[in-house]
Amino acid sequence: MDLKDLKKTWNQLSSGKELDEEQLREMLRRRTSNLIDRIDRNVRIGFGVLFLFIVLFIFDDFIFAPRLISNLAAGVEMPQWLMFLSVFANAMIVITFVYFVFQYYKVKKTCDISCNLKETLVKIIGTLRIYQRLFYLALLIFFIAIGLQFISGMFLGAQVELQDKNMLVRDVSVGKWLVVLVVGLVVLGVTVGGLYLILRWGFRRLYGNYIIKLKQNLNELNEIDN
Repeated sequence: MDLKDLKKTWNQLSSGKELDEEQLREMLRRRTSNLIDRIDRNVRIGFGVLFLFIVLFIFDDFIFAPRLISNLAAGVEMPQWLMFLSVFANAMIVITFVYFVFQYYKVKKTCDISCNLKETLVKIIGTLRIYQRLFYLALLIFFIAIGLQFISGMFLGAQVELQDKNMLVRDVSVGKWLVVLVVGLVVLGVTVGGLYLILRWGFRRLYGNYIIKLKQNLNELNEIDN
């Protein structure tokens, strides 16, 4: 809703009354406060979702994946570099979110004390935009880790199968290796693509839409000042 729509709505509700600058500011202030309250709620939801994801990743990295590999072949262990990469990717996601929460509440607390509405909007929008960039950077690292784990697991499984059949790598034709590679890449692409769409949708629902609405408030406030 832009400034003209806001005035039109007010005039429809209050026939014969003009909406002055101070009333417009108060309406924008209330709308901004409502948006910030919703962001606060979504931060708590984000904490819960992040906790569940991290618990799932820890179980996968340290329990499920090692057991699956050991069941495929006795004495085979998950490579340490894969374990490190997975832990690093998960840590990046946690650090990114914790950094955002710290910065967000720092800005919010400071602006509750001394900032005006425009300064509050600028700082909160800036904080959310930084988090958006960090979030996608953490996702990139996370998906690289998933991809490398998947490819390593696929070739490990192929080697185990060859050992069971007493075959060597050179005994398998190039065509069969290509089929395995293509099928693996398709499965990987679908998995990563699906996860990306779900996580992007979740981010937009929790924070992305509020960036747009807060920017609308800021634009309307700039119209009043001009």
